[in-house]
Amino acid sequence: MILVPSLIDEALTRERVVAELAPVSPKRKYGVVTLAPSFPKAADWKSAGAVVADKGTIENGIAALRQNKFDSTLVIVNKYDGIDLPDETCRILVIDSKPFAESLIDRYTDSCRASSDATLLKLARTIEQGLGRAVRGQRDYCVVILVGASLIRAIRTGRSKLQFSAQTREQIELGLEIAESAKEEVEEGVDPYTVLSKLIGQSLKRDASWKQFYAERMATITVKPSSPKMLDIFVSEQRAEQKFQQGACDEATAIIQALIDKQIAPDNSEDRGWYLQEIARYKYPESKSDASEYQQRAHKLNRLLLRPKSGMKFEKLLISQKRIGNIKKWLRGFENNEAMLLAVDEITANLEFGVAASDFEDALNRLGIALGFAAQRPDKEWKEGPDNLWAVRDGEYIVIECKSEVELDRKEIHKAETGQMNNACAWFKSHYPGAKCANVLIIPTKNVASAAGFNEPVGILRKPGLKKLLKNVRGLFAEFKSVDLQDVEDEKVQKLLKEHNLMTEEIFASYLELPKAT
Repeated sequence: MILVPSLIDEALTRERVVAELAPVSPKRKYGVVTLAPSFPKAADWKSAGAVVADKGTIENGIAALRQNKFDSTLVIVNKYDGIDLPDETCRILVIDSKPFAESLIDRYTDSCRASSDATLLKLARTIEQGLGRAVRGQRDYCVVILVGASLIRAIRTGRSKLQFSAQTREQIELGLEIAESAKEEVEEGVDPYTVLSKLIGQSLKRDASWKQFYAERMATITVKPSSPKMLDIFVSEQRAEQKFQQGACDEATAIIQALIDKQIAPDNSEDRGWYLQEIARYKYPESKSDASEYQQRAHKLNRLLLRPKSGMKFEKLLISQKRIGNIKKWLRGFENNEAMLLAVDEITANLEFGVAASDFEDALNRLGIALGFAAQRPDKEWKEGPDNLWAVRDGEYIVIECKSEVELDRKEIHKAETGQMNNACAWFKSHYPGAKCANVLIIPTKNVASAAGFNEPVGILRKPGLKKLLKNVRGLFAEFKSVDLQDVEDEKVQKLLKEHNLMTEEIFASYLELPKAT
């Protein structure tokens, strides 16, 4: 049984699930295991009473479960395969948030090709490996609980859900149907977690009606042969790499060029840029000038790739049309209202202190686009400038530096951080002469150390202001929950922006604090 608590009721957040399942439970007769993508995510479980295993203790943790020691919830970090948890060793498996690659090269690849079918397929397989940890035979059973906005979006929307096997997709759909029926009990006044516990009990107590329902639905699955397209792409990549390792650079280049011409859609700039960068890598040993030319073409298509040494032409960030039109365009890009709301949940979930810098900055970039602005990550795309840049009107911008990984109890803003903000302001003046800008530093403290200082006016966005901003963002897009996203009136968007304090002149200004010298 796969359950998505947040789809039963919005009160069943990740935090609520952690609070309910992490504490020590001496009466527990089965194992509860969580798969977390990182130690920062695992820290929430640890603070609530769970045991977090590292490389040195993971074997002991699993051994304890096999010895029927079920008191403590075991949290395993970023390991979705190679672990067997049969029978009572794991009857409840929590997959907490979207997995991410472990090696540096895989993380780099995923960051440059986030929406590529190759990346989505790899993500789907990792999730499926996680789902299979606790069910190791035909008679085995387990309840899988999925939490975290990014994970829920991955299994629910867009091309990512199509990468799962037919069996997994059917199990997920069953879980979603269960969530829909469970909503009725919540609406009648039953505590949401009580409803969730009842559903868990149906599986763990081997409820006959649930077993029959599950068997009937799974029996209807027709497994269709998968498309050979991705396999063909992977084979081409392998052949090209083998030729390159053998010193046959021209042959490697020809293979990848044929892949681009035959397999990659003309409008797929993300992947086309990636493969042009691969050609640049193959060209480099024999012709650095040819390699540079290919890298320039690659970076122009996908600015998250490596910056070429020369020949790169800087392009200003411009807002193409009026803000309301941009918001409507963003709304129309979703297959349905639920997909839109899941996207908003994922964005806001990553805009919290403690989130990795790259994820925070990406979410802030996506937020700017959702709110109808033009957005860019200069430091990521051009390898210089601020973390984030928003164009809010013609000639008006917001320059943003993000310090999401700073501890919440930090007392002061350090000299290095004011220096980064000053550099960002100088970069903006150099590349956008005559343009207006508001400068924002997102950091938990507003106190500036005595050795530090800002050269330009800077507003500080701390946790209270960020929380207020995100509350208003969620409120804005919740208004479109039952609206035809393909036919939203301009007047409605304008009215809602005003009601939720998200007018252009209010963006950030309403949520900022002035820095304070110490």
